[in-house]
Amino acid sequence: MSLTDSRILPNLYDGLATPPLSPIGLGSQPRFFAPTRSRPLSPLHRVSISTTAATITPAPTAPSSPLANAKPTSIPQPHHAHAADASPSSPAPSPAQHTLPIGSLQPTQFPLTKSTCSHIFPSTFGNGLHLSHEVDSLTRERKGKMPALSHLLSVGNARGLSLAADERYVYAGCQSADNEITVFSRASLQPMYRLMGHQGSVLALLLIQAKDWLVSASSAGDVRIWSTKTLELIYIIHPCDDTAGDIYSLAWDDREGGTLYLGSQSASIEWVNFAGPGPDRKRQISAADASKVEVVPLNQNGTDPVARPNGTSGGSGPSQRSGRYKPSKFFDNPPSGACSASGASTPRSPAIGGATSIGNRKEMFSSADLDKLSLNERAEHPATELEIGAESRIAFAHYGYIYALQMITRPDGKKWLVSGSGDSDVKIWECELGGGLTLVREFDNLPGGVLSFAVRDSLLYAGLQAGEIVVWDLETGACIRTIEAHDADVLSMSVLGGEVYTAAADGRVFRVNEEFDCTAAFKGHNGTVMSTAIVKSLRGNVWELITTGSDSFVKIWNIEVHKASKHDDEVDVDVEGEGDVMLYALSKLVAVPTVSDEAHRESCRQGAHLLKKILSQLGANTHVLSGEQGKNPLVLATFEGRDTGKPRKRLLFYGHYDVQPAAEEKWETNPWELSGRNGYLYGRGVTDNKGPILAVACAAASLRQRRELDVDLVMIIEGEEEAGSRGFAPAVRKHKDQIGHIDAILLSNSTWIDEQDPCVVFGMRGVVYAKLIVASKDEDLHNGVDGGATAEPMIDMVKLLGALSDAKGVKVPGFYDSVRPSTPEEMSLLSEVASASGRPLEELIRVWRQPSFSIANITSSGSGNKTVIPKRVCADISMRIVPDQKLDEIVRKLKEFCTSTFEDLGSPNSFEIQVTHSASWWLASLDSPYLKALESSVQDVWGVKPLKIREGGTVPTVFWLEKEFGAPCVHLPLGQSSDAGHLANERMRLLNLRNGKRVIEAYLSRLAKI
Repeated sequence: MSLTDSRILPNLYDGLATPPLSPIGLGSQPRFFAPTRSRPLSPLHRVSISTTAATITPAPTAPSSPLANAKPTSIPQPHHAHAADASPSSPAPSPAQHTLPIGSLQPTQFPLTKSTCSHIFPSTFGNGLHLSHEVDSLTRERKGKMPALSHLLSVGNARGLSLAADERYVYAGCQSADNEITVFSRASLQPMYRLMGHQGSVLALLLIQAKDWLVSASSAGDVRIWSTKTLELIYIIHPCDDTAGDIYSLAWDDREGGTLYLGSQSASIEWVNFAGPGPDRKRQISAADASKVEVVPLNQNGTDPVARPNGTSGGSGPSQRSGRYKPSKFFDNPPSGACSASGASTPRSPAIGGATSIGNRKEMFSSADLDKLSLNERAEHPATELEIGAESRIAFAHYGYIYALQMITRPDGKKWLVSGSGDSDVKIWECELGGGLTLVREFDNLPGGVLSFAVRDSLLYAGLQAGEIVVWDLETGACIRTIEAHDADVLSMSVLGGEVYTAAADGRVFRVNEEFDCTAAFKGHNGTVMSTAIVKSLRGNVWELITTGSDSFVKIWNIEVHKASKHDDEVDVDVEGEGDVMLYALSKLVAVPTVSDEAHRESCRQGAHLLKKILSQLGANTHVLSGEQGKNPLVLATFEGRDTGKPRKRLLFYGHYDVQPAAEEKWETNPWELSGRNGYLYGRGVTDNKGPILAVACAAASLRQRRELDVDLVMIIEGEEEAGSRGFAPAVRKHKDQIGHIDAILLSNSTWIDEQDPCVVFGMRGVVYAKLIVASKDEDLHNGVDGGATAEPMIDMVKLLGALSDAKGVKVPGFYDSVRPSTPEEMSLLSEVASASGRPLEELIRVWRQPSFSIANITSSGSGNKTVIPKRVCADISMRIVPDQKLDEIVRKLKEFCTSTFEDLGSPNSFEIQVTHSASWWLASLDSPYLKALESSVQDVWGVKPLKIREGGTVPTVFWLEKEFGAPCVHLPLGQSSDAGHLANERMRLLNLRNGKRVIEAYLSRLAKI
């Protein structure tokens, strides 16, 4: 991505990425049949469609429509997405549609150009589209804003058919071997549960918020009602005589206890009312139905991040601390050959990886960001199985499959049910209290089957087969517009304010405003868009368009309510929304390959200047500081706190913008393009260390925007950390006056010890890197000619390395003499960490508080041929040191021991040792008020006391910064242990990034009070 990129909305995600497992193949036979017709694209125009008011009577014979006669073999279609994957009216995408190949890393949304828009709405481009000349800025224009892909969720090898979303979850109804409903957390964006039980594809989902119900319908002809609080199965509903076939559509009348309407393949509309004690036609739940009802906690890297509603431990439910799932009685297996007492029992859920919970470390995450679900709240009563009677059905309400139902509330409080069918008719029915329908109006002879509905104010939109959208005025019954929008079946429509988002079988999504102008067009899915939904975002004053399709993905797009009166000069950089500015800035920063090597020197320079620009726009005073000759520059930024009338604390944050190289062939996505999948952000540097840098910066900017920043935050970001911080110390000393006085130091350059336990780091080992060189005066020799007659450098090197270490440890004299003895307090902390993480205590002792010796590699001057005696052999070794080993003393003893050992060999070859890098260990005081403030801040956000851990690795600058500025250091890891910082597919959980920002906010506020 060029730094001069003019796109305002970030290209965050590979929306057309190949799913982990190939989806089920598309059926060859279309779901719908219609006569093939050739129609040119034309401007929006008005047509006359007959309106009829009549009563309905059951037809005496079977439907004669081709739509009702043949049982299709292709994928069943969901509610709001009732169309074929490949119908006769769905031509192959043209080049104008910007179709991208699978795995493409190009933008998922394409700019709405004049040629594109004229292809869609030839007569509306002139006054219906706002093309903005955007700038590369954190402040973005609000008018005509394209939807931005916020996150990508995967349903594995299933195909998403239907969608629903509430405040906590996104529900995706699937076609797969299990025909599951996958439940994603809206807070963490991770898959949490699978609701199992349907024997057919889940074609329709409907949320009934007043009752906390999720209603699902399937191609097996059953309807199920689940509790959205407990995910308990409450009802199994069977249509009359079990002859409905596929159930495509659902609608709800909230009067008189509530009436559920369903439209089916049998061309009938049926209903069930839940007034009083409930419907009368009940039957014993079958053993087959009971055994297949499952609520499966999904394992995400050994973690099931769900907390009890009160944020406490105990009882059943997945433990954040241990990662182990403890099922409630709901999960007990029924006796062999018998139905369970509840009628909704499932096989016991297997434990999810990790160690068992221990003592007082069973706290749950109580943050608002974590979903709160208590499985032991499940009611101990059987699921009720209902059968709809003949009196609660209108047989042959249409002469085709009923693909769409829409409930409309009238001004007088009455309810209208709108039904759409493959017979190309729309019918409006008045709903009777307690269930029942009377035909009010009919719109017939439409140019295609009716697949989807949307209602905006008093207007009814009907999405048709082959791409047209017909709009009626519900007050007058007049057809006011026919929009020839899509070139493929319009499968789903959703409304936000005065705008309607329409989705079609070609994967494209359009936005149509109140004037019926197209204001946005973008590629939603690589395949059919099956269903859409719009919900309010959990963060900021924005909305989310959620889509799912045949490409096995659920996508979340950030959208806004269009406000014509909003002027550009009213827009500020809003960091409170955090899902916008922080991710946008991170996408820009990840796009620059700031690898700290000679080949990327210019990229690092550009990355430093981009970071300066980002921090400036967030409100900091920023400078780019030149490093040593030939080294990457540093960025210095200061967020000044408000004037409180007394001296402010000054916190120095250390980070680095340089990254490790990325072997692109090993990545599933482009490492230089931020992508999001199932609650994780992927990209080189996202966890090490660009993500934490922006979390800290945005935290300070948020406090500053709220006028609550009472400290000065000084950020010094280097570009050579991955190369050993070359030139860092001289550059900092050169600009020390500009940096100013420092009270404390903060860094965030590591990860948690596991997947679910927040941590603070209070210690790191030091390191000594050395190169050992043994060389001969001869050239490379042939071992068949000279073997046995010469002293070989390789043999000398092997003897030397063998003398340095054995099974008992390092053999350098005095190496262990100054290692600090352990204390009871320290061992108690280590035991606590071992129990929580599942790692053996002895292993933690070895890697955290004991020194070590490693041989990194051995190279030689020879060609590598087994017949060559190399003249020169080099070995790279490293030593990790711990408190209270003195760095200078260890270096001296290492040199002396290696030199004397080689001399004892009596070899004619020469020996040299070069210490290439060294850094001392770091250990914070556990009584430090700065560390205690950080612990409290973590607990405030995550709802659990953090583990105190040490690191076996080394951040070279930590000890040096403490010594140089005379200030204590604290270390806050943000990512999880599986983040793969230096490996392929580096990632960071979105929840960790957002909560990391909140932890920093809390810490900066506490720091002012120390």
